[in-house]
Amino acid sequence: MFLDPDSKLAQRLNPVLFLLPAVAIYILFAIYPTISVVEYSFTDWDGINPNRNYIGLENYERLFSDKIFWEAFRNTFVWSAVIIVINVGLGLVIASMLARVWKARLIIQTAIVLPVVISPMAVATIWRWMYQPKGAVNQVLEVIGLGAFKTPWLGSPDAVLYALAVAHSWSTMGLSVIIFLAGLQAVDEHLYEAAKIDGASPLQSFRFVTLPALRPVTAVVFILTLTQSFKVFDIVWATTQGGPIRFSEILSTYMYKRGALENDYGYGAAIGVALLVIVSLATIVYMQLQNRQES
Repeated sequence: MFLDPDSKLAQRLNPVLFLLPAVAIYILFAIYPTISVVEYSFTDWDGINPNRNYIGLENYERLFSDKIFWEAFRNTFVWSAVIIVINVGLGLVIASMLARVWKARLIIQTAIVLPVVISPMAVATIWRWMYQPKGAVNQVLEVIGLGAFKTPWLGSPDAVLYALAVAHSWSTMGLSVIIFLAGLQAVDEHLYEAAKIDGASPLQSFRFVTLPALRPVTAVVFILTLTQSFKVFDIVWATTQGGPIRFSEILSTYMYKRGALENDYGYGAAIGVALLVIVSLATIVYMQLQNRQES
């Protein structure tokens, strides 16, 4: 027996029915795998044997005494900090400049956004070639008179992590610029006119008008950049695989090595859970700070 479409019950059920497919897909491909990883983290499963031996918190106890895990942990934070500074900071500056430039704006905007659609493996190939000792980066430094800064970027322990972070930001910053541009279109132009009448310089207008108006947008870009930077795997694995001597080892590559390559899926799952907790805590802390500033 079908419900009357005009009944109150049918009107309440309609939104639920439309949401069910999306909710089912989310549960199947996001919630269920996450719960499974948490479950595996309490085992010493090798990924092959159908029987999984539960060992309690032993994998998490191993994390605290694993020096490589803490090296990857430190590298991940440095990596994420560099990417956030570039994608959020530089992305906001570029978006603000594009909002004021109309000539050739579409060309510049396309050039910035184009790397976003390039596959991560292609990005890794491009930058691996550019970072070679005789690659494009060192040649440009030589041409502009900065030859003293030439280095084998992917083979230098001091430079490799920052070099890869720049490469990743090049391929992802376009999304940040687009989001900031959308936010800038919602800023009332009268605010800029009032600031100009009061004698504010372009830098002061940016500081006292643009930044406060874009605070909610900045929060979105920050969280997207943070979560994306923590889960990056492709570009690091395709270029250095965590080398040289683990100086570019991040949590995602270390998790893959221990889980997939060494068949220690239980410990690899524990690293994955630790990564999930770190990202969640960082997001919560940032949102709390944002709420305090707005209140």
